[in-house]
Amino acid sequence: MIRKGKYAIHNGSEYSFSPLEHKSIRLIRNKHADLSQGFKHLDENIYIKNVSVEEVDLFKINSKAIYKGEVFPASEERRTGKVLLDTTNTELAKKMGFQRTDKYMYSKSVEWDEVEIIEERKPYTLD
Repeated sequence: MIRKGKYAIHNGSEYSFSPLEHKSIRLIRNKHADLSQGFKHLDENIYIKNVSVEEVDLFKINSKAIYKGEVFPASEERRTGKVLLDTTNTELAKKMGFQRTDKYMYSKSVEWDEVEIIEERKPYTLD
């Protein structure tokens, strides 16, 4: 799975979140089972719970892919479901068969079994 964005760990589970006022956040999940953990049903398949920042560990996830020994930023192509790799390194792009997609950007779509997805996690604060 390729993920990008802000996440929180609360009581051992991982949630996406949105900041609220006064050092609190809203945890967001799409699992009905979270109702038993104090979540409230907001909308179809969306469950929320407001908690203080002190109750969670916050971090950002940025997924990357290892392809033929090189590391690239990665995302999932919505249209094809393949992994989309990007680079601004012209020489590397030529060597790996990437196509120019913008003035300084090169991209290539590959199958999931051609890459290893790694998650880069960095601490995140609301300050």
